[in-house]
Amino acid sequence: MKARILSTLLLLTLCAVGAQAKPPKKKHPAVKPAPATAPADKAEVAAPPEGPAKPDAKPEVPVVPGVSTPEAVAAGVQAFYDKQPGFQAHFTQVVKKKGLSAGIQREGTVWLQKGDAVKQRPGKMRWDYPTEEIFYFSNGEVLWSYEKRERLAIRVPIKNSQLYQATTYLLGQGNLAKDFKLSLVTSPLPDAVALQLVPRAGTQVMRSLTLYVDKKTFAVRGSMLVDPLGDSTTLQWTGAAYEAVDDKVFEWSPPPGVQVKNL
Repeated sequence: MKARILSTLLLLTLCAVGAQAKPPKKKHPAVKPAPATAPADKAEVAAPPEGPAKPDAKPEVPVVPGVSTPEAVAAGVQAFYDKQPGFQAHFTQVVKKKGLSAGIQREGTVWLQKGDAVKQRPGKMRWDYPTEEIFYFSNGEVLWSYEKRERLAIRVPIKNSQLYQATTYLLGQGNLAKDFKLSLVTSPLPDAVALQLVPRAGTQVMRSLTLYVDKKTFAVRGSMLVDPLGDSTTLQWTGAAYEAVDDKVFEWSPPPGVQVKNL
């Protein structure tokens, strides 16, 4: 159980590195998450948004000398997301497993809040899968996995955990070049370069993570994570908003009557 939950949470966090930034033709209201204190019935669960908010202005493009080396691409990705206070998007997730002819597809909405390494303030995240009534919350100290239909909540301390150490750079507290071995591989997307990341330290939940990076903006347009068994998970984004997220979005506690497991 512990390995499954850690694998899922690591997968979600590692893949939440952004989307291609494009200036919108008009402003859209921000997508509101479901109530942090999970609703009592299905009708109150947040429905998948028809179109997540797009950024009001195109984020500043980092100045990086070309994309001919993996180090330059990694620097561009890091510089791009280090400048963003937060991230919000609708996502489509496809999981492919050995022995299954078709992939498993899921959809939802993600919110990320960048941390502050100087102030030792960890980043935060929230993932909602409304149609499946599954939610993931992290307020920077605790990771919660909540399956509403099963009335089950799993609590994982984040401080000094393997999961936290492996994902800090995504929320402003890590370094791609330091934490991973970098290489460039073939990209399936036009006008994008594929940066493959292999953990320098051993991990039981990830073999590699490939980011499909826009050559001009260094925003990540897609990603694929491969686990030690060879199963893969890809994420694609419908749209993105790069702005700060209210801290209340990430706060959550188990409703009365929900079974809680501590890992």
